[in-house]
Amino acid sequence: MSAALKSEVLETRLRSAHPLSTGKRERRLSVVPTAPASPVTFPSSQPRDRPLWVNALVLGQRLSLVVAGISVAAALAAYAATVDTHRRLTVATATLGQLQEQQQQLTTANAVFKNHLVQTTITAMNDGTLHPKDVIFLEATGQSQPAVTMPVTQPTEAIAPNRRFFPKGY
Repeated sequence: MSAALKSEVLETRLRSAHPLSTGKRERRLSVVPTAPASPVTFPSSQPRDRPLWVNALVLGQRLSLVVAGISVAAALAAYAATVDTHRRLTVATATLGQLQEQQQQLTTANAVFKNHLVQTTITAMNDGTLHPKDVIFLEATGQSQPAVTMPVTQPTEAIAPNRRFFPKGY
C-alpha cells in the first residue's frame, strides 16, 4: 500500500536528551502504526437491486450522453462543412481572378495584333508593294441572307497608283 493511503497516528513523546543536560528537553515525533481503516461499502450496483427512481436517473444520464455526443458530432460536421466551403470559395475566387486577368491579356493582345495588321496593310498600300494577288478577300455572310455567288474575275496585274485599295478582311 502506498504511503498516502496508510492511516497512522502520530504521537509526540517528550524525551530527555541526556541526564546531565541543563534541563532543556528535546521534542521528537515518532510514528505509532495502527490498524488500517476498512473501506466504505457502497450499495449494490445491480439494476435489479436498485430502486425505480435510480434506474430512471441512470437511463436519463445515458440518454443525455447520447444526445450530447450526437450534438457534438453534428457541430463538428457543420464546422467542417463551413471551413471546407470557405476554402473552396477562396480557391474558386482566386481562379476566377486569374481567368479574368488572362481574358484581359488576350483581349489586349488581340487588339494589338489587329492594330499591327492594319498598320502593316496601310504601310504596304502606301509603299505600293501590296498586290491584289497577295490579298485574301473575305465576304461577310449573314444567316438571314442567302449566299450570293460572285462571278470570278481575273485580277489586273497592276493597280493604278492613284487608286486606293482597302480590303474587307478585318
